[in-house]
Amino acid sequence: MSGASTLLLAACGGDGGGANGPGVIRGTIEIASGTRTDADTALDLTVQGLDSSRDVPLNGVQNSGSPYPGNVTVGGYVSSGAGSYGNGFSYPADDTDQLRLSLVNGQRVTVNIFPAPYNPSGATLAPPSTQLRLEPVAGGVDSESADNQETTKSVQAQQGGEHDLILTASGGGPARYVVRVTSLSQGETLGVAGSDILPGEAIVTMEPGSGSGQMRTQAGTAVASAGQQRALGGGQHHVRMPREREALMPADATRSETVVRTLEWIRELEETPGVASATPNHRVKALSPTTQTGYPKQRWHYDLINLDKNAWDRRDGSGVRAAVLDTGVSRRDEDWHPELAPNINCAQQGCYDAVDDDYRPLDESDSDHGTHVTGTLGADASGTNGKVTGVAHAVDLVPVRVLGSDEGSVADVIEGIRWVLNEGGQPRADLINLSLGSQTNNPSLADAIADAEDAGVIVVGASGNAGDDRPFFPASYPTVLAVGSVDCTGERSEFSNFGVWLDLVAPGGGVTNGCGGDGKGAVFSTVPGGVGYLQGTSMAAPHVSGVMAMLRQGDDELSPAVARALVREGQITKATGTDAFDIETGSGVIDASAAASSDWSGYAALEPQREAFQFDDDNTEAELRLREIGNTGVAFSKPDVASTENWLSVVRLGERRFRVELNTDNMNTGTLYRDTLEVTYSANGEDRAFSLPVTATLESGEENRNAGAHFVQLIPVDDSNDRVEVVQKLVEANEGRYQFEFNTSDIEPGRYHLIAGTDMDNDGAFCGPGEACAEYLSEGRLREVEVTRTMNLSVTLETAFTRPVDTQADPGYRRINNQ
Repeated sequence: MSGASTLLLAACGGDGGGANGPGVIRGTIEIASGTRTDADTALDLTVQGLDSSRDVPLNGVQNSGSPYPGNVTVGGYVSSGAGSYGNGFSYPADDTDQLRLSLVNGQRVTVNIFPAPYNPSGATLAPPSTQLRLEPVAGGVDSESADNQETTKSVQAQQGGEHDLILTASGGGPARYVVRVTSLSQGETLGVAGSDILPGEAIVTMEPGSGSGQMRTQAGTAVASAGQQRALGGGQHHVRMPREREALMPADATRSETVVRTLEWIRELEETPGVASATPNHRVKALSPTTQTGYPKQRWHYDLINLDKNAWDRRDGSGVRAAVLDTGVSRRDEDWHPELAPNINCAQQGCYDAVDDDYRPLDESDSDHGTHVTGTLGADASGTNGKVTGVAHAVDLVPVRVLGSDEGSVADVIEGIRWVLNEGGQPRADLINLSLGSQTNNPSLADAIADAEDAGVIVVGASGNAGDDRPFFPASYPTVLAVGSVDCTGERSEFSNFGVWLDLVAPGGGVTNGCGGDGKGAVFSTVPGGVGYLQGTSMAAPHVSGVMAMLRQGDDELSPAVARALVREGQITKATGTDAFDIETGSGVIDASAAASSDWSGYAALEPQREAFQFDDDNTEAELRLREIGNTGVAFSKPDVASTENWLSVVRLGERRFRVELNTDNMNTGTLYRDTLEVTYSANGEDRAFSLPVTATLESGEENRNAGAHFVQLIPVDDSNDRVEVVQKLVEANEGRYQFEFNTSDIEPGRYHLIAGTDMDNDGAFCGPGEACAEYLSEGRLREVEVTRTMNLSVTLETAFTRPVDTQADPGYRRINNQ
C-alpha cells in the first residue's frame, strides 16, 4: 500500500539533532511487491543523465528475458506523436509498448489510461485511441481489445504461460497507463483525476459537540463565511472558499492550478480546531451508458431474477419505504408519471431536492435516469393500463434529487442521505438506492454511508460502467451492497465493473452473447412521457433494491448486515459458476423468488471481518475473524475455515479466529495462485457456508522492483514565507528501493511535507493519477517534518502505482523546472 511511512530514528534532545556537522534527512522508499516500470517513459526519453535515459523508444519486448510475475503492476507512457504541454515541458513520441507477462489460463489483464488533460498545465489535448493485444509466446489464441478512446481496456489469457502484451496508441495526445493483472482490493485505487474535484469547495465534518457557529468562530478565514456554507446534517457542512482567498488566485490560473489551491485550503481546514476532517467536493455521475427506444420487454430481466406472480403473491414491497437518490422523477404539471404516481406520496413519505433545496424532485436529466431507476424498483401499472411494473410494485417510493443533468456533487449526495436518515428522528426510508458514483473515495461520503448502517437503512449501489475492477464509490464501501450487471444470458455485461469488492449482480443489459435483439439488450422501465430502454449497472441496482424491499416487508427489523449475509451465503442469489463467489459476478444473480418464499425474520449469521485475501512477498499471512450478527438468540457452533490447496494453510487461533498463511515452499515464483476459502458453521443446527477469494504471487526477487525515477520534494507547509522554497531530489531505484538524502544546513528552517513520485508523461507534475506516489503520512494525513539546520532524521516510505483509497485526491505536485 503506498503512502505508508515510518519514523526510524531521531536523535534525542532539542530539535532531534546534534550541533556537530550539518543537519540531514535520510530516507528509503520501499517499492510495493510486483511493481515494474515501462522502460521508455516520457521522462526517460526527455531527461538526460539517468540510468534509464535513452534517445529513442524501445523496439520489441522490453523484458523478454524476465517475464513479469503474476501480480505485476506496470506504470508507463504512450503517445503517437511529440509536442509541448505549453508549460515548458515536452512529450516525445512512443506509440507502442510491449511487455512479457507470466499468466495462468483465464487471467485478465486490465490497462487504465490517463490522458494528458489531467496534467496541471491545463493543456486541452484529445485522448489517444489505444488498443491492447495479448499474444501467447508459444502460440495459441490471441486476445484483443477495441481500438478507441475508452480509458479502460482488458484482455484475457486463453491459456497459461508467457504472453506478450502489446499496447498501441494512435492520434490524440500523450497518456500515462497502468497495467494490472490482479484485482484491486477495497482499500486501493489508482489515484483520482483532478478533473473530478470542484474548485473552491469542501466538505467539512465537525468533531462531536461542535456546531456550525463554532465552525465559523474556530476556523476563522479558513472556513467559508456566513452565507457560503450549508449544513448537510450529521455534523457535516458544504463550504466554499472565502472570496478574499479566491481573490489571491491569478486571473489567468488554469483549472488545475485552482484545484491545487483548493487542496491547499482544504489541508488548512483539516488543521482547524473543532474540525474532524475536510475533504474536496467532487463530481458524481449517473451511470447509464446507452439508451434505446421500444415497447415493454421486461420479461427477460424478471425471468432472470426469478420474479413471477408466485413471488409477487408473497411479497410486493408493501409498507416498505424505498428512497431513490438520483436525478429525480418525471413530472408533468402536477401529475407524476402514471406508473409511479400510485406509490409516491410526498405529503406522507416525503420528497426532497438537494440540488434546488426544495421538495419537488423533478427529473431534468438528459437520460431520464432517475425516472427509469425508480420505475424498475417500484412502478405500479395496476389501474393505469401501464406497460411497466417494478420489482416491488407496492413499495412506498421516496424520490430524492441529488443529481442535476446526469451529474452532481458529492455534497448533494451526502445531503440527500442525511435527509433520509432524519437525524434525531426515524429514518424516512428503509433502504436507499444509489445508481450513481465515481472512482473518487470521499471520507465524508463514507461517514454518511456508515451512519446509514447504524440507522438500520439498507444501502444498494451500482458498481459502475467502466468495465474494470477499480473500486467504485459508494458501491465499494463495505456496508453497501455493490451490484454489477449481467446480460440476458446471466454473464457479466461488458461494461460492468467487477472485483473482490462486488457483492452480487442483476440484469442491466448488454449486446453481446446474442442479447442485442428483441429488446433483450437493455432494461425496460419508465421514462418521462412514457416508457423506454436503458442499459447499465444503474439499471441493475434497483432490481436488488426491489428485492431488499421484499425482505424488509417480511421483517421490518432486518438489518443491513443480515441482508448482506443472505447475499454472501447464497440464500437469495443464484451462483453463476461452480464457485460460490466469482470475481466478475460476486455471489451471483439476485433471486426474488428465494427472497419472497422464505421467512427471514430472526435470521442470524457469522460475518467475516474481511471479504478477500491478496498475498504477496510482503504480505504472507492475515487474520480472519468471524462475528455474530442478527438474532442474538441463535446458537452458533462448529465454525471452520478450510482450503484444499497445498500452498495455503489455515491455523485456528480461537473459536472464531483463524490465521490464513502462505506455504511458500509449495509455490513457484512469478505464478498467480487462486483459491477460495470455504467458511462453514452451524446456526441452531442448520449448516451454513460461504466462500472468500484468495490470490497470491511470489516474486523472483525484490531487487527487480522498479517504479521509475522518483522526484523527492520537501514542500513548505507555509508558502507565504518568501525565504522558504521547495527542495527537490531525483533518485532512481537500486536493488529494488530508492535512497535519498537532504542536507538541511542549506534549507530554510520550517515545516515541510515530504512527497515522492514519478512523472511518467513529463508534464511537469509527479504523483498524478496513474503515477507512483509516496507521501510521508500519519493516520492517512500528510505528516509535517520540522526542518532545522542541525537535525538528524531517517524515514521510510513506500511507493506504488496503487494507493490507499483515503489518500487525498490530488492532480499531482509540481516539479522544479530545472530538474
